Amino acid sequence: MNGAAVSIMAGGLRSELLRYVSGYSVLGILAFTALIPWFVANFLGWPSNSEGLSAAENVQAFWALSASIAPVATFAGSYLVTRESYYGTLRRSVVMSGLKQVLISKYLAAAIVGLSTAITGIVLWGVSMTFSLPLDVLDKLLAAESWNQMSGVVLATIMGSLWGCSLGWIIRHYYATTILTLLIPLALEVPLLGSAPEIARWLPSGALAGIASLPFDGLLDSLPAFLVSLGWVLAAAFCSVRLLRGKES
Repeated sequence: MNGAAVSIMAGGLRSELLRYVSGYSVLGILAFTALIPWFVANFLGWPSNSEGLSAAENVQAFWALSASIAPVATFAGSYLVTRESYYGTLRRSVVMSGLKQVLISKYLAAAIVGLSTAITGIVLWGVSMTFSLPLDVLDKLLAAESWNQMSGVVLATIMGSLWGCSLGWIIRHYYATTILTLLIPLALEVPLLGSAPEIARWLPSGALAGIASLPFDGLLDSLPAFLVSLGWVLAAAFCSVRLLRGKES
């Protein structure tokens, strides 16, 4: 790739990121990165039951709940596409910059958005827990060995954002994509993790749970789960390109 192509791609990526952070919606996404783990934790009775668990079990619970940031990143990744579709500027962007450049720019932006969502979510969620967890659990949580579990959560969140970007390209309807990225995984796929993990592990949310090493029986290990998640992203990206090519012809 020559210098001009790199410059064009960097400009496209910069435009995608600036478009993403413009407006107030990004503040809502940031709020959800802390609220979703908090809601899930309270539903499960944690950290009110933390005193009955060992410090190691509490650390595991914290990182397992941190993985619930991934559905928020899925919505954030889709928002890179559906926002433009909602305002009617997506077709203009494709015509002006070309389908290939817009696709690459949005997927690169989705990866960065997923990474930033993971980091900010873990920080906000972690800060909120400092007022609720016992001191010995906090010490264990801040220990170096605890942070080894962070990589799985971050990778799952990035893959969730890429998956959301693919769904945004396929559906290109803001409200329908929001339902598909936020409500359906929480209402259907997550319950399957406990009742039918042999099915759930092959679904997008189950693959993300495997990447994050959630404590559910029957999930795939991290590497196979990553490959399953990558397969979903690539299949959806292929479908979106076919659909877009079909509309152009």
